[in-house]
Amino acid sequence: MNFPVRFFICNLFISLLLALFLLAKKGLKNHLTLSMQYRLWGPLLLALALPFVPCKLSWSEKIFREIRLFFSQAAYGPDSAVSAAAGRDLLPLDLGIRDFSAGITGSHVWLAALWGWVWAAGMLTAAAFLMVTVFGIYRLRRNGVPVTKDSEPALYGRFQACMGELRIRRRVRLYASCGIQSPVSYGWLRPEILIPQDLDIRFSEEEIRYILLHELQHCRNRDNLLNGAACVLQIFYWFNPLVWYGFMRMRRDREAACDHAVLQVIGKELGADYGRTLLKYAGHMRRGVFLSPVSGIGGSRDILRQRIQEIADHQADSLSRKIKSIGIFLLTLLIVFGFSPLYTAYGGGAPVFRLSDGDWEAIDLSSDFDGINGAFVFYDTAGDHFQIYNKELCEQRVSPESTYKIYSALFALEEGVIAPGSTARTWDGSPQPFAAWNQDQTLRTAMENSVNWYFQDLDGQTGLPALYRYYDRIGYGNRDLAGGTSSYWTGSSLKISPVEQVVLLSGILENKWGFQEENLRAVKEALFLAETPAGTLYGKTGTGRKGEKNANGWFVGFLERPNGQTCCFAANLRDSEKAADSAAFEITWKVLQKLL
Repeated sequence: MNFPVRFFICNLFISLLLALFLLAKKGLKNHLTLSMQYRLWGPLLLALALPFVPCKLSWSEKIFREIRLFFSQAAYGPDSAVSAAAGRDLLPLDLGIRDFSAGITGSHVWLAALWGWVWAAGMLTAAAFLMVTVFGIYRLRRNGVPVTKDSEPALYGRFQACMGELRIRRRVRLYASCGIQSPVSYGWLRPEILIPQDLDIRFSEEEIRYILLHELQHCRNRDNLLNGAACVLQIFYWFNPLVWYGFMRMRRDREAACDHAVLQVIGKELGADYGRTLLKYAGHMRRGVFLSPVSGIGGSRDILRQRIQEIADHQADSLSRKIKSIGIFLLTLLIVFGFSPLYTAYGGGAPVFRLSDGDWEAIDLSSDFDGINGAFVFYDTAGDHFQIYNKELCEQRVSPESTYKIYSALFALEEGVIAPGSTARTWDGSPQPFAAWNQDQTLRTAMENSVNWYFQDLDGQTGLPALYRYYDRIGYGNRDLAGGTSSYWTGSSLKISPVEQVVLLSGILENKWGFQEENLRAVKEALFLAETPAGTLYGKTGTGRKGEKNANGWFVGFLERPNGQTCCFAANLRDSEKAADSAAFEITWKVLQKLL
């Protein structure tokens, strides 16, 4: 599942969170100061940014696992790929490793690709609008006249007086322009205010004071930082109408909070004059601009009426309301972080395992791969040393295909779904793609023939909550089971790299995570392939196919040598029709003979 698709799914949870936030905010309105009603949008903007964080918040992932699982695709369904199977009749040493077939995966890939292009086109369009707006502001400011004590001494004096009233010590620049009809403030690091050229002609000194106080409050509160963040996020969320509505409400709360702050400076007794200034200014008010990063005194007439009503109802913030507001803000922040798995699990993933210098050496296996694009990892557990072919692909994650069944079996054993001496599962009689699947299975036969229904049955009974815990516990690839138990492992959400396959397998052999020894033995016996001159060979194949020549082939396993040394290995073949047959095993066997 590519990022645009995962991000689209994230929006379902984000929209739900935003809807609940708006409802709760409305219900708690009488317990919040106007300033805090606006500041509460900060955590919501953070929630909108979290899908782009490249890692998960693990502590909140654990707390709210069950909530995410409620929305996960946990139902059984038809398998989207027929995976690699192991028979007994073809290859050297009479191992007979072969794949029955590899089905077509990702039948809706074109829809995902289409959505990706549509999303990208929408972002480019929205970004273009923003750039036009920013350029327009820059042009107005460039053509404007700086208001200084030399150019406009009276206006500059009033401006400095307002700066003093608000105790603003940072530098704020003031410009006058004939190309604008309503004042705006913009810029966070270097705040600037742009006013109409004839402001001091159309308004009285006191009215100008109110207007300047309003714009300076935006600078003092660093509202333009939130404005800029909102504009960037709107580019990414251009397709979500609830997010657009939320930003409209945020702007309305911003102006209400600014009005409240001005009234705290000038006093309630001048509130009527301040309100009349807004009404007098209504005819000149600057309308909202699509994706505008500026803060202004204007707005729609409906919003203006609400602001006038709030000015008339203005009351000083009581201590109890301030305390309640802080508590509600902290609770909102906790909820945003706590529910982060709902909207970060699809957008991020666990960090990819990287080989560090000195831990590995490159080996040339190009002749063994014979033109097939692929990677090979060999790990000597005793010497703690890797030998690598094609490092780039060795660290690149792809679907594990049927190699995941090693862990599916182990987790089912740990949960008691099956027991080491009782692994039989009854075939339900439904037609299967291969004759070997149309019968009852044990863990040994299911692993040997890579029987999909057997392991889907195990995963279904183990349950996604337990599976998530186990995959997190051992750090399996990106640990993303969003594809559901029927297909998360084949061309879907779960991904793992060849080097991660080897590291995990060596950890299992060492029992690094404290699994029951009898369960590990049962899995090991199911993976047994043959006694060879080089030692006892264990392994599991896996294959997935997307089209005729876009296959993903695996052979993962370990070799117990006569001297007691254990070597783990993983071969992965990409983008070749040969990857869908027994080539991964054949290449591995040739390489093992060469290395040993």
